[in-house]
Amino acid sequence: MWGLFFWISVFFTILITGLAIFFVVRYRSTVQHRQASASADHNLTLELTWTLIPLIIVMVIFGLGFKYYMNMDTPPADAYNIGVQAQQWSWTFTYPNGAVTNKLFLPLNRPVKFSMTSTDVLHGFWIPNLSMQKDIVPGRVMTLWVKPTRAGRYVLQCAEYCGSGHSSMLAPVIVEPWTKFQASIAAAANIWANQGRPLAMSAVGARLAVMFGCEGCHSVNGSAGEGPTWKNLAGSKVTLANGRVVKATYAYLEQAILYPGRKMVKGYPDIMPNHDAELTGPAHPNHRKLNALIWYINSLSRLSNRASEPPVPNQPTSTVARAKSGLSRSAPPAEQRPGRVGVKATVTATKAAPLLALGEKLYQAMGCDACHTVNGQPGAGPTWKNLAGYPQHLTNGQTKIADAAFLKYMILHPGKLVVKGFPPIMPDIYYSRLAGPKHPREKKLKAIIAYIESLSDRGAKTAVK
Repeated sequence: MWGLFFWISVFFTILITGLAIFFVVRYRSTVQHRQASASADHNLTLELTWTLIPLIIVMVIFGLGFKYYMNMDTPPADAYNIGVQAQQWSWTFTYPNGAVTNKLFLPLNRPVKFSMTSTDVLHGFWIPNLSMQKDIVPGRVMTLWVKPTRAGRYVLQCAEYCGSGHSSMLAPVIVEPWTKFQASIAAAANIWANQGRPLAMSAVGARLAVMFGCEGCHSVNGSAGEGPTWKNLAGSKVTLANGRVVKATYAYLEQAILYPGRKMVKGYPDIMPNHDAELTGPAHPNHRKLNALIWYINSLSRLSNRASEPPVPNQPTSTVARAKSGLSRSAPPAEQRPGRVGVKATVTATKAAPLLALGEKLYQAMGCDACHTVNGQPGAGPTWKNLAGYPQHLTNGQTKIADAAFLKYMILHPGKLVVKGFPPIMPDIYYSRLAGPKHPREKKLKAIIAYIESLSDRGAKTAVK
């Protein structure tokens, strides 16, 4: 249609300009012709010609334009649906398999429908290379579709001025063959792993920060933004809008994320969206996503400390977490918590507490919680509750007692022995992180084993040496 319009325009430009030049030359004033010659004042054939021909052409253009306009506004029934959320100043894309990304993945030669919303102001969804643009109006769901025909990397940008961060509201667009596209969004759907290997909680938090658009306002390098920088935030002193100075503990970070506006930092506007429903409630047990986000914030701070780090799984300690879990305001002492009997029998409570605290911290920080639960619930790997001291049935037909030696071997050499009923997906990265010349006393490894033992009523039988 563009080519048709172009060549029609070229034809009439040459015709009209050529006739104008011809008339200027042919009927110019000369010595012999100082006055205009008499001419006909009416010619029905000529007038019908220059009226009907343009009318026909314009009607053809209207018909084609209307047809393609309706086509552009009506996605095919088999179009792949991608949700688009625009907010100051970032893009978030949601796919049918649950994947959420800040990069827009598109399948090659397949129609894709965009269901677009804005959480704040007017934005413009514009991909110049794909010849598509549409405004996103707050409070409405705008639709648009496209069928990419050329693989490559392009750029999505906002086409409507939406505030001070408008120029940086960009997102990569990746068009790739269907099989590769499916692999990309399948990998994105599991935020807890990368290429089948569990991620550390801080790495998961970094992904969540991108998914929720946190990077649109919060920098991680100390530079100024619409919100406080996350660099050296955890554990620091924060001055609130009301003049109070508070410590950035876990409880503070939790409230600041879940209930923005309650404790505004001095010098920053109240523009942060509410993420309570996305991070808490029945769909988000143990606050895993929230804690991953806070682990990430802690990883960016040299002031991070135990008070600013998330609590151990299933034992929330902050005010908000206690309120949601129904726990009392003061947590029971370490030796009274469930599952501590085994370790207490082998070492004193004083010596056990730091070791267990380290083991609990490593359980999250090293990504163990991505596959192993501590409450008996099924997961991608065996639950750690009542694991130590109990027989484990292996895929090779053997049955072994999960003593300290067995646990150590399973952690350092995953895949060599596999517990029946579970896939061999544990990464072989922990030997270099827990043993060898860099870890001569294997303190971290012993801490993890001690934590596993503390979760079992037979933990005493495994005895960490």
